[in-house]
Parts: sequence; structure tokens; C-alpha cells
Amino acid sequence: MTESTGKQHRVARAMRAGGPDVVVVETADLPPLKDGEALVRVEAAGLNHVDSLVRSGAYTIRFPFPYAVGVEGAGTVVSVGAGVSLTPGTRVCWTAVLGSCATYVIAPARMLARLPDALTFEAGASLAHATLTATGLIRHYPLHGGSAAVWGAAGAVGRVLVALLAERGVSVIGVASGARTSVAREAGAAFVVDRLVEDVVKAVCDHTNGRGVQAVFDPVGAAAYETNLGLLAPRGCLVNYGQLSGALPAVDLARLMDAGSLFVTKYGPRARVIAPDEIGDLISEGLVLATKRPLATDVAGRFPLDSVADAFRALESNPAGKILVLPTD
Repeated sequence: MTESTGKQHRVARAMRAGGPDVVVVETADLPPLKDGEALVRVEAAGLNHVDSLVRSGAYTIRFPFPYAVGVEGAGTVVSVGAGVSLTPGTRVCWTAVLGSCATYVIAPARMLARLPDALTFEAGASLAHATLTATGLIRHYPLHGGSAAVWGAAGAVGRVLVALLAERGVSVIGVASGARTSVAREAGAAFVVDRLVEDVVKAVCDHTNGRGVQAVFDPVGAAAYETNLGLLAPRGCLVNYGQLSGALPAVDLARLMDAGSLFVTKYGPRARVIAPDEIGDLISEGLVLATKRPLATDVAGRFPLDSVADAFRALESNPAGKILVLPTD
């Protein structure tokens, strides 16, 4: 069974591999709705570093060009296909839906999370991808109690990761900078380290009485690698999930043995720890926490759809907050 949308939408597409200038906005027909799908008017689309990496053509995940950019957003359900319990007018958010940087998107309803009344569309478009990433991290390396250090603890993923770990009984050490250390504490960190003025290794070792932590969750990459090895207890694990300062160096097994028989792993979507049918429910868990704690990151920039290339430039300038595209403005 299908239901005709009878609509067109404006959508941002990457025409070839390259920088922000390769992204253009086009008008295209929306296909008919299939069973299990929903048509959503996009109120806010969130950009993420993975969007830039894929668009560059140099990332391990690749799409054939041209492709519709953006995977995260929030909006209002307009119509639904057969077998969908969501009703028109429902506020939702999502991630892992390609082509979200558009005026409308068609998505599998199971991947949509209902947006609580207490949260804005901008919050939804800032939390969905972060929540799914954070959930994947704690599934990739499960902790039951114990301790963990989280770099970027005041960032989009970091806040949710801190909260999810704390909910599971983990004593979290949040690594952040300046005034943002208070954000990490409010998210659920038991102890915070200001990386700008403190020796991170000494602070963590002092706090843990020299034991170190069981796991370090790191989006930084190269610049933090040696520091991270110094934070870990014997047989501890460094979980890298980003390369803001460059890729990790080649792993030296003898070095890991000498440091305490440590583990190093890099998390990514190919870990397959999350099934598509779970996405909506997992995002919802993060949204519930966000109604209790300040987990939605600050917005560093808002751009209309026609300025999507500028939005990508802002994203790649390492902003202290979320970059949003507001397609309906």
C-alpha cells in the first residue's frame, strides 16, 4: 500500500566530493509514502562532523554522488503510510535519515522519536544524533559500575554520554574546559577536570587514588592519545570515536602491554550494536533524560536552507555548540 504525498521539497545535495561549496539546494518531487513511513516537515536539521567527513569523499562511509545531505533533524509529522501509529501533528526528532537537510523528509516511522513538550525542535535536532552515538558507545564497551573518563563532556555527545553512564552507576570524570566544566557536572559527572588549567593525567590519578579509570571515551584523537593511555587502569580500554585533532597513531602492541595490557578500539556505525528498529526508542531515552538535566548543547549558529554551504563552513570552524539549518525559515 502506498500513499501519494503530492508534494515537492527543497533539499540540499552534495554534488561531488569536496568542501562546503559542493552542496547546492534543489527542488525535487517527494515519492509516495510506503507502509511504515511518515512524511515530516523539517523544522530544524542538525549538522554533525560525520556529515563533513562523508561529503569530503575521504571517509570510510561513502555514498554515491550526488546525494542528499544531513541525517539528523526535528519536525512535525504531516502524513503517514499504513501501519504507522503516529498521527499528523506529532512532534518528532530523528537521526540516521539521509537527506534531512530539506524542507520535508520521508522516514521509517520506527526511527522517529516523539519529542516531549518540554523540548524545542532545536533541542531535538541537537540531541538525536548525540544520543544514538552515546548509546552506541556504551553498548560497544559496556560498563557496570566502575569509572570512566569522558572527553568533551560539555559537548553534544559528551553530555548525553555522561548522563547515560551515570544512570548506569558509573562514576564519570568529565573532561571539559573553563566554565563548561559546570555543564559536565550538571549532566551527571561525579568529578570534572578543566583541561585548560589542569594536568589531566594527574587530576584523574589523584581522584582515583592512582588506579586510573576502566574506560576513556575520546572524540579528540591524535592529540589526546598518549594522555589517554596514562588515564587507564590496567586492562582498561580507550574507546575513540572521533578525530578532531587527527587520526590515532598506529597501535603499538608492546606499548599497550607496558602500559598495563590496555585495549584500544575505535567505535563506528559498522560495530552494528544498534538495529534500525531500536533507533526511535533509544533516542527517546536520551530525550527523557534531557527533560531532567541540561543535555541539549548550546546552538552556535542557525542558517536558512539556502545558506547550507555557510552552515558547513561554520561546522568546520570547530564551533562551541550545535550548527542548525532551519529549512522552513
